[in-house]
Amino acid sequence: MSEETHPGEVQTSVGTPDYMEKARELADSYPQLLARKQELKKQIDESRAWFYTKDEVIYKLSQGAHEQGERVKTSGTSNPVERTVLNCDKVLASMNREIQKRREEELFAPYRRVCEEVELFEIGLRSLRGQTQLVARQLFVQRKAIPTVEDGAGKPLGRKTVEAERERALERMAEILECKDRMRGGRQNGKTEYSGK
Repeated sequence: MSEETHPGEVQTSVGTPDYMEKARELADSYPQLLARKQELKKQIDESRAWFYTKDEVIYKLSQGAHEQGERVKTSGTSNPVERTVLNCDKVLASMNREIQKRREEELFAPYRRVCEEVELFEIGLRSLRGQTQLVARQLFVQRKAIPTVEDGAGKPLGRKTVEAERERALERMAEILECKDRMRGGRQNGKTEYSGK
């Protein structure tokens, strides 16, 4: 019986998360994550216009009230316009709750996931020291090709040195992911905290 794997989660054959693979994934996707974060932030700001105003609700309700104006009323208020105004706050709250639910599902939840992944990568990057951090910044943030990576003095580093520093950086980032996972309670129901989904 095999353990279920969740989208975005990389597991080894024994069912434990592969933090090294997750570190690689974060390093490879960092520029896209930053772009996605910015895009979602813009959409969140623009989505404030989705909410209904009191005037819009009164207008919508009054249209229906005028259409029903000739019918016999059984409620406490016989004037349809008065009933519309009395119901406005309740209807406004209900309509805006639906809008907020939609914003949460479509914008806020994905934004929080992206922010968490960006933060994880940046924590991992800040945990690096010396030449390892220098190489990681050039490869993962500045997106330089291996032959163009330089040391602190501006001299090109050899391919083997760059590749060794890259692996050292990814290993350290994987350790950070594992540590953060443990701090948050680790695996629960077969899913790691930092599975990406």
